[in-house]
Parts: sequence; C-alpha cells; structure tokens
Amino acid sequence: MPMNRSYNTVIVDDHPLFAEGIKRILSDDGSFNLTHICSSAEEFLHLLNNKIPHLVLMDIQMPGMSGIELCKLVKQQYPAIKVVIISMFESSSVVADAKNSSANGYFSKATDALVLKSGLNTIMKGEDVFLSKQTNIIIEENKPPLVSMLSKRELDIIGFVKQGHTSKSIAEVLSISQFTVDTHRKNILKKLQLPSVKALIAFAHENGI
Repeated sequence: MPMNRSYNTVIVDDHPLFAEGIKRILSDDGSFNLTHICSSAEEFLHLLNNKIPHLVLMDIQMPGMSGIELCKLVKQQYPAIKVVIISMFESSSVVADAKNSSANGYFSKATDALVLKSGLNTIMKGEDVFLSKQTNIIIEENKPPLVSMLSKRELDIIGFVKQGHTSKSIAEVLSISQFTVDTHRKNILKKLQLPSVKALIAFAHENGI
C-alpha cells in the first residue's frame, strides 16, 4: 500500500462542534481526506448510494438509528469499510457492543488527538483498536495487544520519558549509553506506530505505564 495514500473519511455525528473538532484533527494528517459530515444514520446511508468511503467515524447516540445499529448494517453490506465508534460513553459494555457490531475500533471522545490519529492509522493498516479510559487499548483477540509487544527495558524507558527524563538522564539511571536509549526510543515509536514523544506520553498515561 502506498505510503502517501489518503483515505476518504466520513464523520457521522449529530453534534456539530464535535464533528468540527474531529475535522480539525484529521486536517493535520494527510492520511485522511474528510469528504462528508453527516448528522444522522439516514443521511449517511443515502450518501453510500453515491460514494463509498474508506473510513467512517460515528457516534453511538444519534436521532433515529443508533451508531451500533448503523455499524452492523454498514459492515454487513460493505465489509471493506473501516468503521470506528467514537463516543462519550466508556463502559465496558458499550465497548463490547462496539466490538459485537463488527466495528474496527472504539475511541472515547476524550481521547488525545495524537493518540486518535495514531489509532486510526493503525486501523487502516489492518488492526482493530478499541481504546477508552476504562478499557485502555484492546486489540482483537487474534492480534497481540500493543503493550505486550514491548520489552521490559522499553517499558522502563517509556516510564522515564513520561516523567520528563531526557535520553542522557535515562542512560545514566540505567547505566547504558545514550545511543542505546535513543535507539530504544526510536524502536518504541515504530512498534507503537506513534508520531512523536507527546503521543508516546499520552499512550503511557492511557495504558498505565
């Protein structure tokens, strides 16, 4: 898949302010081309008659058909579309409903912008990501959780980075070279598919590292 591919994206949410917020977040990432904002499931289904997007971000509570019902319908008719639920609800039952509806991901509306973009990029590469403050990151059962991909040394380094330590100070504490620390940090960002240290810190807080 070309590295510069742009995914046609649709937001389905009846809250204009939130939809505009997501629009601003996605506008900073060339991977996503926002084509439409729909305020209801019915409006989105009408849109599908003319244009099939690569990615749909939808709320759960909407007038008429809910996001969970819409997700089930979309995935039945268009299984190739990546569907992500973004909601203010964070209970484990809601996340389970999202998974059972065949959604490719779930994010809390309180998710950090960088973490959201990183998660969406991960989803477009073929992994399902479910993230909320209560559930942390969950990858579908047949795929390894992101945290489990990290070694103990990498987890230690993430902890130090979260506390604001520099590579030099981390090297001194762990009695290793600064070059080794820098190498670990690069590998960590690559493994987690995160774009920056800020995103890594957000990931660490979300996952209790």
